[in-house]
Amino acid sequence: MVEIRPTLPGDSWLILANLRQPEVDELSALGVTSEQCMRYGLMCGNSSTVFINDEPAGIFGIIDYGSYQLPWACFTNVIDKYPIAFLRAARRWAEGIDRTSVNYIDIRNTRGIAWFKWLGFTVSEPIAFGINNEPFSEVRLH
Repeated sequence: MVEIRPTLPGDSWLILANLRQPEVDELSALGVTSEQCMRYGLMCGNSSTVFINDEPAGIFGIIDYGSYQLPWACFTNVIDKYPIAFLRAARRWAEGIDRTSVNYIDIRNTRGIAWFKWLGFTVSEPIAFGINNEPFSEVRLH
C-alpha cells in the first residue's frame, strides 16, 4: 500500500537514516550534505513524504524560483523493494509539477535519470556542473 502525505516534522530523519547511496554521492558532488539539502528543500517549498507498506520511501518536493520550479527528491532503498508501487506514486506526484521545471542530476545516478525520463522529463547530455566539474545532466519538463 502506498501513502503520500504532506511532509511532517521528523519525516526527514526517517528518510535520511536510509538514504540511497546515489543520493548521497550526488549531493556530495554538489558540495552539500544530505541534511543540508533536505533542510533547504523543506524550508523553501512544498513537499510530500511517500511510504510504501508503512516503510519510508522518500520525500518529493517542489521549490518555486520565480519563473520556474525546481523538483527535488530524496529516496531510500525502499524504492528498490517496491519499484512498481514507487513508480505509480511518483506519477501521481509528477502530475502537479509545472511545465517549467528544471534541475540537474549526477549521471552516476542512473536510477534517478530513468525515473525522471519515466516521468516525462528530458535529460540532456552531460555537462560539467559539480563542485569538481563532475558530469551532470539537466532534467527539464517542457
